[in-house]
Amino acid sequence: MAEPSALARRFIDRGVALDPGQRRAADALDALRLQTRPGPGWPLLRPPPQTGAYLWGEPGRGKTMLMDGLFSLSDAPAQRIHYHQFLRDLHRGLAQAGGEQANYLPALARRVAAQSRLFCLDEFHLHDIADAILMERFLTVLLEERVLVILTSNYAPEQLLPDPQLHRYALRVIALIQRHMRVLHLDGDRDYRYREAAAGEHYLHPCGTDAEQRLRRLLQEQGRSVGPAAAVSLSGRPLSARAQSPDCVWFDFETLCLGPRSHLDYLEMSERWHTVVVSDIAQAQLNKADGLRRFIWLVDVLYDRRQRLLLISERPIETMLREVTLSADTHRTLSRLAEMQSASFAAAAPIEMSPLCQ
Repeated sequence: MAEPSALARRFIDRGVALDPGQRRAADALDALRLQTRPGPGWPLLRPPPQTGAYLWGEPGRGKTMLMDGLFSLSDAPAQRIHYHQFLRDLHRGLAQAGGEQANYLPALARRVAAQSRLFCLDEFHLHDIADAILMERFLTVLLEERVLVILTSNYAPEQLLPDPQLHRYALRVIALIQRHMRVLHLDGDRDYRYREAAAGEHYLHPCGTDAEQRLRRLLQEQGRSVGPAAAVSLSGRPLSARAQSPDCVWFDFETLCLGPRSHLDYLEMSERWHTVVVSDIAQAQLNKADGLRRFIWLVDVLYDRRQRLLLISERPIETMLREVTLSADTHRTLSRLAEMQSASFAAAAPIEMSPLCQ
């Protein structure tokens, strides 16, 4: 076997054994890093045929790990952002642009390109026509500016915006990815998020007074305070919290996931509280498409920021999720919930979000 690339060596030196697919992806990513490194005459040199990579595969296969490794290894200005935050910052900027929206997106992309030679976007997906159009325009500018773009996703490029009635709106993004990015499929048969046993009880059941008392004791053992019930505001809209304190907030599932909430609310929560408790989770609520989708968003946001999530459900949350329609998103949620119980996840420092563009 050839000598490992610098990226593969980085993991080997840290005791991380890469499987064959991860090793191939690491070597490919490192080759892209080296070919886009500034050199004599840069950026006047002819652009390379591939100026990015699209890492996709089932949850827990190491996509984010490899992307973060490349980000850490980069000696050029770099930015890493989660897709939910990317969309929030993008739409905020569009709203503030008012009548200048047509010019805002390419100008923003050029500012990002001026500040970052490596742009990492985690958990890329398309479920909306407008976002498909925006992403095609944004990525086109970055790639024209020879920014090394790394996307991770649970979806193969051709499966983006999978709704058959909407899929045609994603075709231009798909063509852009397939033309300009190295598509890397991590197809290992092991979900590495299940490698570490749970460090303690984080997901309690069944619902009721006993589980709530156990949860309060758990919070106290972790040094978290639980204040009284209170009205809080998310995205400028009020909602009732079962309890809240400076470092912890507690909602019931109906309030947090069945009302008019979005991933923007969960991003704000992650910025205000380190620990989030969700109780009274019923199977009938998860069976509702809107409730399940919002719960998935909540887990995604808290996982990406390395925040603590505690749950009280009528039955084991893993069992309940497996009884709904298992999509790629639901599989990802199960995988992330498993890792969020581990000691290493609990020990990780929360990740601060940087804005899309300074």
